[in-house]
Amino acid sequence: MTLPISLIQGRLTPSVGREIQFFPHGLGEWKKEFELASAAGIAHIQWVCEPDNPLFGKEGQEEVRAVMERTGVTVRNMDLHELLTKTDIVDQPDELFEKICSGLVAINGGTVELPMVEASSLLPKETYEVRIAALRRFIEIAKKYNVPVAVETDLGPTALVALVEAIPGISVVYDSGNSAGMGYDMEEELAAYGEHVSNVHIKDKPVGGTTVPLGTGSVNFPRLFSLLHDMRYTGAVTLQAARGEDGKEVETITHYVNLIHEWWEAAQQS
Repeated sequence: MTLPISLIQGRLTPSVGREIQFFPHGLGEWKKEFELASAAGIAHIQWVCEPDNPLFGKEGQEEVRAVMERTGVTVRNMDLHELLTKTDIVDQPDELFEKICSGLVAINGGTVELPMVEASSLLPKETYEVRIAALRRFIEIAKKYNVPVAVETDLGPTALVALVEAIPGISVVYDSGNSAGMGYDMEEELAAYGEHVSNVHIKDKPVGGTTVPLGTGSVNFPRLFSLLHDMRYTGAVTLQAARGEDGKEVETITHYVNLIHEWWEAAQQS
């Protein structure tokens, strides 16, 4: 079985001083990423949602549909990382949630992912209930558009299982690097909520550290792909790995894609 690979936006664009992850706003940048994705073995783009977004207008939506048709690379997920990690989900208005869902539907873009980390983290007990209420508010809006919702959290396995049981219908984004960085046990996590996982972010970190190139941190990738194979996992696998040298984005991503295929093939043969 082949494994279609997704890529978060920005990884095929030189950062030029920008963050590790960003929406490529420069002239023609986001469109060029679709062109480059095929050459790097990428089947899907994970859209980075920012307030000033092409998907929030009909002209932009038409441009996205045209680029997908021309390149054969599709949008599979929309990631609200740039919104919710910098500003609390509690402070986001319903109007924005409506635009996000309607924009995603307009391009048949699949699942919207809510990163309940950093500014929207569920770890602080004093803000847990109000953030859960905001999460439920978003889910109710998404239901009107039949948009699936997935959550990425910094919760441990027991607390995350309790969350998905309390809010039926949501799925889970498993971020291998963030999990390793927080010292969580991969096998314990996937045994607890693996059946709810709809996307696996492929990233590497040392315990307590920041993102590093794949294979140089604490993530046991051969074991991860073996577990996914044993689970008969059919969700998305999305590269969010460390950037390489500016100007060599295709080479970096192609290298990562080859690593993923090696790990996946080994898992199928074990």
